[in-house]
Amino acid sequence: MKSKKARVLTITLSIILALVLILVAAFQVFFRLPQPSYSGTITMDGLKNPVEVRTDDHGIPHIFAQDEDDLFFAQGFITARERMFQMDLTRLAGRGELSALFGESMLETDKYFKTLGFYRAAKSEYNNITPATRAAVDSYSRGVNAYLDTVKFLPAEYTILGAKPQAWKPTDCLVAGLLMSYRLNAPRTIKPILYMIYEHSGPDMLKDLLPYIPEGAPYVSSSGNQGPTSARCELPGPETLATAENSFSEIEAPIPLRMNASNWMIFSGSRTTTGKPVFTGSPDLEAAIPSLFYLVHLKGGAYDVIGGSIAGLPGVHALGFNGHIAWSITVGNADNLDFFTEKLNSANPDQYLTEDGYKDFQVIDETVKVKDKDGVRDEKFKVKISRHGPIISDIMKEMPPDCAMLWPGLLGHDGTVEGLLALNRATNFDEFRKALSLVNGASVHLGYADVDGTIGYEYVTTFPIRKAGDNPLPRPGEKGEYDWTGYKPFAEQPYELNPARGYLGSFNQMPEAGDYYGTAYFLFERPFRFEQMANSKAKFTVDEIRSMQNDVVSNVAGRWVPLILKDCEGKAELAKYTAVFKGWNYAMDTGSPQATLFNSFLTHLVSNTCENKLGKKIVDELFKDLNVDIPVQWLIRYMDDNENKFWDDTTTPDVKETRDDMVLKSMKDAVAELSARLGSDPQNWAWGKVHMMTIKHPLGSVLPFLNLSPLAYAGDDFTIHAGWWDREHPYDMLSGAAIRLVVDMSNLDTITIMSPPGQSGMYLSPYYSDLAETWSKGGQVPAHYTDAKQLKQVLMQEPGKVN
Repeated sequence: MKSKKARVLTITLSIILALVLILVAAFQVFFRLPQPSYSGTITMDGLKNPVEVRTDDHGIPHIFAQDEDDLFFAQGFITARERMFQMDLTRLAGRGELSALFGESMLETDKYFKTLGFYRAAKSEYNNITPATRAAVDSYSRGVNAYLDTVKFLPAEYTILGAKPQAWKPTDCLVAGLLMSYRLNAPRTIKPILYMIYEHSGPDMLKDLLPYIPEGAPYVSSSGNQGPTSARCELPGPETLATAENSFSEIEAPIPLRMNASNWMIFSGSRTTTGKPVFTGSPDLEAAIPSLFYLVHLKGGAYDVIGGSIAGLPGVHALGFNGHIAWSITVGNADNLDFFTEKLNSANPDQYLTEDGYKDFQVIDETVKVKDKDGVRDEKFKVKISRHGPIISDIMKEMPPDCAMLWPGLLGHDGTVEGLLALNRATNFDEFRKALSLVNGASVHLGYADVDGTIGYEYVTTFPIRKAGDNPLPRPGEKGEYDWTGYKPFAEQPYELNPARGYLGSFNQMPEAGDYYGTAYFLFERPFRFEQMANSKAKFTVDEIRSMQNDVVSNVAGRWVPLILKDCEGKAELAKYTAVFKGWNYAMDTGSPQATLFNSFLTHLVSNTCENKLGKKIVDELFKDLNVDIPVQWLIRYMDDNENKFWDDTTTPDVKETRDDMVLKSMKDAVAELSARLGSDPQNWAWGKVHMMTIKHPLGSVLPFLNLSPLAYAGDDFTIHAGWWDREHPYDMLSGAAIRLVVDMSNLDTITIMSPPGQSGMYLSPYYSDLAETWSKGGQVPAHYTDAKQLKQVLMQEPGKVN
C-alpha cells in the first residue's frame, strides 16, 4: 500500500513538475518570439540601396545609409521593432483613441486629447511642413509600416490585449512631436493652480504668492547681481470670475504627461584642462519601460548624428551630437498659454460674444470608440472652438465654465519636427539658431557647444504679446481686451554666445531679466549650487565636469538646516535627531539619514504652512512633479521674515504662529513620521532605504513582473542630480535623468550617453533593463560615435522592391 501511494505521489509530482516546466517554457517562448535579430541579412521592400545597422553591447543601433530617404526608412523600421507598442500608445493618445485598446478607463483621457485637438493640429502641421521634412516623416512612416507588414510575432502586449496596431501615418510622427511640446509647457498646469488659489483664498493671497526672484538669482545669461523682485500682475476682483468645481482633473494615460527638471552644463576651453569645450546634457523626465527616448546614431545624406530620439519621430531630438555641435534641452517655463472665458448666447449656446457681436463656435462632432465586454461602443460628444481655442471646461474641471485654452502649439504650425531635423544638420551657432527659429509650441532652453570652441544657448518659445499684460487667470474673452496681438520676434528672444565667464548652465531658471515671463515660476536653487561649483576653481578636468551631473548637494537644505538647529536648540526630545544635521554637507546621498530627515521636514513645512490657507487639494496638486518648486519658492521668499503673515496658521485665530513655530512643528512631525516607519534610531534612516525608483511598464499594474525591482537613487527634487519623489507615497521616486550625454570636444572617442532602463520594450530582451543599475549609480556607456564601424553585431538591410 505504501509503495502504491509513493508511486502515485511520484507520478503526481512529476506531472506537476512537467506542467511547470511547460508553462515556464511557454512563458519564455511567448516573450522571446517577438525579439528581433541584430545580425544577418534581410530584404526590405522600399529601400533603394543597402543599409547597414551595427548594434553595440547595449542595443544602441548605428544606421549607415547612402541617402536620407533610406536613412529615415531604416530608422522607422529599427525603432518600431523595439518600440512598436510604445509608439502605438503615443499616437493613440494623440489621436484620442486609447479607449479602443484599454476600454472605459481611458475615456476621459481620449476626450481630453480630442477636445484639445492634437491630431487636428498634426494634420494641419503636415500640410505646412517643407518638402524635405515631409519626405523625412514619409520615409520614417514607410519604415514603420515595413516592420508591421513583415513582422511574424507582434510584441506580446498586443496578444495580451487582443489588439493589433494600425498602419503608421506621417501625421502619427507629428502628433508625437506635439505631445512632447505640450508636456514641456508649464502654464497648462500652473495657471489652473493659480486659479484655484484665487478661488479658494482670494486675490490678496494670490498676489502674495506670485512668482518671486531672490536676490542674486543666477539667470542663464548671467551669474546674478540683481535684487529680489516679484511678479506684478493685475488681478480681478473675486466677483468677476465664475466658480469652477473644487477639484483638479486627473488624466490617466499610459504615456508620461507631466514634466520634471532638467539641466545642461557647458564649459568653454578657457575653463577646461583640455582647452576645448566640455558639454553635458541631462533632460529629466519620468523613467519608464521603455525609456521615452530611443538612442540612435544616424549617418546618411546630410546627417551624422547621435543622441536621443522620441520613438515615432525621425531624427534625434532631446539631446545629440552631429560631429560639429552638441545640444540639449531643459524646460523653459515660458508663459505662452492663456485661458479665456467666453460669454454664450442664451438663445443659442453654439454662439459666443465678441466685440462685433455673437459669433458661431466651430463645432466638431467627435466619437470615441470604447472597448467593452460586448465589443466596441461609440461615445459621441461635441467639441466647441472659439477664436481663443477649444472650450476645455469639461476636461479641466478646475477651470470656470465655457473656458477656452489658447496655446500656439495647437494652431497647426508647431514646427517641432521641422526645427529639430534642421538642428540635426546644423554645423555652427548661426545654423543652430536658424533651426530653432522654426519651433513655435515648445518652451525650452537649448544649450550649445561645438568642436571649434564656441559655446552658447538659445531660449526657444513663442512669447505672446498681450493687449493688457500678463494673464495669470482666465480672462473674459468677449471684448478682446486681453487678446494676443502677435508674438515677440525670435531675434529678440534670449540667447548668449561665448560668455566671458567661460561657462553656461540651465536648470529651468529664467534665461534673463525681462517682462515676458508672466506667471512662470523659476526656482533658482540648483543654479545657485552650480555657481558654487563653477567658481570653485579656474579650470576643470573632463571627469570633474562629468561628476557635476551627479552632484547631490542641496542648496535648499543649506538654507534651512541652520534654522532647524537654532529653533530646535534645547528641545530634549529632538536632540538626537537634530544632532545628525551638525556637520552635514547637505548631500542627498543614498546612505544619508540627514537626506531622509530633511526631505520629511521640508514636506511637512509646506503642508503645515500652506494647507491652512490654500486647502489640502491645492497643496496635493502642488506636490506633484515640478509643481513642488512653487511652495518651496514661497518658503524661501518669506524665510527671513519670522513674523510674516505667511507663517500664521489661519485655523488658530487666537494664536499668531511664526516661522520658528512652523519649523519646530515640522521637525516634530518629521521625527514622528520617520520613527513610526523606520524606528527611532535616525542612523537607520538612510535615504537609499526609502528613496527608490521602480521603473514601470504601462501594463505593470496588472502584470507586475514587467516592472523592474526598486533601485536606490541619490538626489531629491532640488539637487542637480535630481530624484523627484511622490508625496502621496513617500519617498517613492518618480523621475530622474531620462537621458544624459557628455561630449569632450577635444576627444570625440570618449562621448558617453545614457537612457534608462534599456533600448528595448520587449520583456526578456537583453536590452530591456541592462542600463538600469548603471543609471541608478550615475553612470553612462560609450556612445561609439567614432568607432561604430568596429561593432560586431551587423544587420544588413538589402533593397527589395522600391515603393
